[in-house]
Amino acid sequence: MKDLIEKLLLKNRTIVTSDVSECMQILGDHYSIHMHSFPSGEEYQTWPIPPEWNVVKAELKDGDEIIANYEECMLFLAPYSKSFTGTVSKKELMEHTYTNPEKADSFLYEFRLAYNYQMRLQDWRITLPYERVEKLSDGPFQVDIKVETKPGEMLIAESSSSGSEGYWFTFLAHYCHIAQANDGLAGVAVMFETVKRIKQKYSITKYGYKALAMPETIGSSVYAATHEEEIDKTIGAVFSEMGGADARLQFVYSRRGDTYVDRVFLYVLQKRGMLPCRTIPFRRGWGNDELVFDAPGVGVPVVSLDRYPFERYHTHFDNMDLIKPESLEETVDILMDVVDVLEVDYIPIPKNRVPVYLSRYNLYADWTFNRDQYDINILLLDNLWSGMSVLDIALKNNINVDDVFGYINKFVDQGLVDVKTVSPDYTRQVRFLPDFLQE
Repeated sequence: MKDLIEKLLLKNRTIVTSDVSECMQILGDHYSIHMHSFPSGEEYQTWPIPPEWNVVKAELKDGDEIIANYEECMLFLAPYSKSFTGTVSKKELMEHTYTNPEKADSFLYEFRLAYNYQMRLQDWRITLPYERVEKLSDGPFQVDIKVETKPGEMLIAESSSSGSEGYWFTFLAHYCHIAQANDGLAGVAVMFETVKRIKQKYSITKYGYKALAMPETIGSSVYAATHEEEIDKTIGAVFSEMGGADARLQFVYSRRGDTYVDRVFLYVLQKRGMLPCRTIPFRRGWGNDELVFDAPGVGVPVVSLDRYPFERYHTHFDNMDLIKPESLEETVDILMDVVDVLEVDYIPIPKNRVPVYLSRYNLYADWTFNRDQYDINILLLDNLWSGMSVLDIALKNNINVDDVFGYINKFVDQGLVDVKTVSPDYTRQVRFLPDFLQE
């Protein structure tokens, strides 16, 4: 995973560029992928695809002295800046410069021109470390920005494994944050590695699993607009970034905050001893492609799995030095645990309206000699008619999950209960949070 991140890091990976095709080839060398392409000028619902944007030159000089340029740091030039060559005053330069006194040593990721439709290719912007800004003379300064724009294609990479039930679970990541390793690329590596390991572990899965790598927001919007039938068959999704950082886990709830997908992830984290961790509501932290997939009109429950704090967020110091293989592996392990839960869970459907003759099938706990188990069994028998999944029965009633599966599976094995797959309707509509979050 680290090797993939390093190979992609210093490519010009914004919405549409010539480098993205090369990035797709690199990703395809590591994982089996299918590529979706969307040509410049085409519009998908309200989202038009911008032209290809390639950097020829970007440089800032004070006389003969080079203050900064694109060769020093790709973050120097904001993606989708327009070309500009001329001499500017210090006041005018600062009107086009993004800097941050709190990150005084850093070039910064300035995304606003790329993602604001009204600003894209209408202005030019650069970023400078604040400590360098403080040393600027009174000017004037020479700015030389040359970019090439032409028709191109926005590319989305997919790695997928189909399932037997026709439903999907999706792993979301973005590749468009240039010169940053954890913010985006770590998520790409983790998600595609997870799908690879699903294929290695399972010969057949109940759900289909799909990893998507795309430009943030516009990529997920266009994908959702062109895959509505698939979206309606998606039980849930997870977005991840900062996966390689040396920091503790951060969990971001879905928009509704108490869906089946929230519960599965929280159960996995609790079982791994990773709760409490930093948990935040939807839209209150970093906002990414979960904002699209979990938008009200799209409706897929999406959680996020990140790491926090990450002080080098949106700076050029988000480099390979901050990628820890053990952090990447831990994130993949969590996602694989989630898959394992999804694959074993089901909704039990009793075949008989009349209570089962429990002692005939060795399902009875004696009221006198094993009262605690008797009480638990009666509770579980009542919940067979609840329409909840086995995991949810356990979480709702605060009973050990493995014990609940063990008991209800005996009914399934003896033909007393049918198995119904947890569906997208279920993951959207059955809402509660487990009691262990209050402990």
